[in-house]
Amino acid sequence: MLQAAVILLLIPFSLFTANPSSGTGDDDKRGPGNPEIVIQPTSFTIVIRPDTVLKFQMTVFNQGNDTLDFFINTSPDLSLTDGSPRNVTGSTVTSDKNSYLPGGSSDFALSLYNGSPDNEWLDTLVIIFPQGVTLNYATHFTGGTLGPLIFNGVTGNGVTSKWNDQNGSGGNILPGETAHGLVNLSFDESLDDTLAIVYRIYGDNYGGNPHYVQDTLWLAPENIWLIAEPETGTVPPGGQKNVDLYFNSGGFPIGYFTEHFQIESNDTSNPVIDVPVNLTVYPYSLTQTINIPAGWSGISTYVLPFNPDIENIFDTVSDRVTVIRNQDGIYWPEMQINTIGEWNAYEGYVIKTTEPIQIKVTGLFDASQTVYLNTGWNLLPVLSTVPASTFFVFRDIEDFIDVVHEVEGSKMYWPAQHIYTLTQLVPGKSYFIRVTEPCYVIYPSTEER
Repeated sequence: MLQAAVILLLIPFSLFTANPSSGTGDDDKRGPGNPEIVIQPTSFTIVIRPDTVLKFQMTVFNQGNDTLDFFINTSPDLSLTDGSPRNVTGSTVTSDKNSYLPGGSSDFALSLYNGSPDNEWLDTLVIIFPQGVTLNYATHFTGGTLGPLIFNGVTGNGVTSKWNDQNGSGGNILPGETAHGLVNLSFDESLDDTLAIVYRIYGDNYGGNPHYVQDTLWLAPENIWLIAEPETGTVPPGGQKNVDLYFNSGGFPIGYFTEHFQIESNDTSNPVIDVPVNLTVYPYSLTQTINIPAGWSGISTYVLPFNPDIENIFDTVSDRVTVIRNQDGIYWPEMQINTIGEWNAYEGYVIKTTEPIQIKVTGLFDASQTVYLNTGWNLLPVLSTVPASTFFVFRDIEDFIDVVHEVEGSKMYWPAQHIYTLTQLVPGKSYFIRVTEPCYVIYPSTEER
């Protein structure tokens, strides 16, 4: 084991040990008898399939000298920002809310905007409510120069309701104007998914085509994307408490989302900690099989693991793993040291094993296939499903490359010395690369190879 530790020091980059951080500044307002909250991890990156629940764990530490009380607020200001826009070019309907409470009722303030580029007046709004959503009442849409759009009075579960110009003027909302209305909706308790509320906006037919547009308002269920157990807790001085976090994708359409939750506590210097969550909901997965030789080698994945915990990835072979390192941390199973935490597909890793092993990693394939490199030494992952030509991959950044070489071998790509024995980057491996300034490596798509 001493030999392994010595060899680690020879790898050409510095090891930084990741310590739990409370996020407090230099101006500590704590008195002599106050708690001090620290959490680990401080953020989450989740890749999850639709309608799936994944369990993660967070630890709350108390490094102060008084009892810590905390509360986990899972929806401080729920914000659904999916990959598909709610608005179409021109006329739109927007809502002041984009979430709902299953089993509850709420008012939704809607805004109808006329974005017509050819002076067409808005005449009719149609909203199609899905089953499980009950329209209890609605107001007219007011704010148009020529009068309101009048609600037709149709209410109920899963109804189609209309607002019309009833004064025969050919349309009441002129270009650039916004009319406002209110709807009160109730939601069945059984609902647990994102709701699509389709709307259509009709013009007066005097402008050019199209004379109506259609789009969708998305409503995500509140308080369902994350459940914390326990939600509240007490930690004595010097103690810690584990919290199970259940991330639920049932309320999200397919796409990329940025959410967050907050931890509120009686730590007077750090009363609210904001914990960012990057959530990717994706319907398809790939399983990458990586054969790792005995001894030292470089490894990486081209998939973003659904469960990125490094101990989970190497769970069945951890007895044969001596050590894994990246540029920021270390996973040393025998010594129960893990400062890496979660696997990052955009980084490479160095591993030492006592015998050949095989791992299978299931996750999402990132079509961007882009890696950012810092000045100096980096560990380059291979974000390609097939071997990639070094001459193709490095063609746009060759002026910035000092050298690229294998972790476990002697092949290298060294432009200044005209040495090009490293001709391919192999999926599942990683490579040392030294660059003279920050740059991006972009792996070619299948069509470009």
